[in-house]
Amino acid sequence: MLNDELKSRGHVNSTLGALVLIMAESKDIPAQIQASVADGLRGLAPHLQSWLHEHLIEPRQVQLATDPKGSSFKHLWLITNHVGKNDSNCRIVYDDEADSFGLECTIEPGVEWYMGNYGSFAETVENM
Repeated sequence: MLNDELKSRGHVNSTLGALVLIMAESKDIPAQIQASVADGLRGLAPHLQSWLHEHLIEPRQVQLATDPKGSSFKHLWLITNHVGKNDSNCRIVYDDEADSFGLECTIEPGVEWYMGNYGSFAETVENM
């Protein structure tokens, strides 16, 4: 729809129009992530909720390795981050293609490895 409107005005070709649409959709993803996080937080134990409140960040896109050697990569959304106190070995990420949360772990020699999807936000937290 947006692509057709832009093309009819002579502003973009189909590839650029698709890129504009993807960028518009990606702006909604952080809000969707935050809603899922809020829903998942409610059912978690108080100590997990406390840890999450310390480590949750504004969702941002990152590129993580999909294999331990760091030879292939995937774009994901980072949900938690290290703060220097009471950090986990893992960080929570969101895979918008699979509509699922997963875990990242930094392994030697500094490869930020995406370990895969674990399901809902609460399921992922409980698997840390």
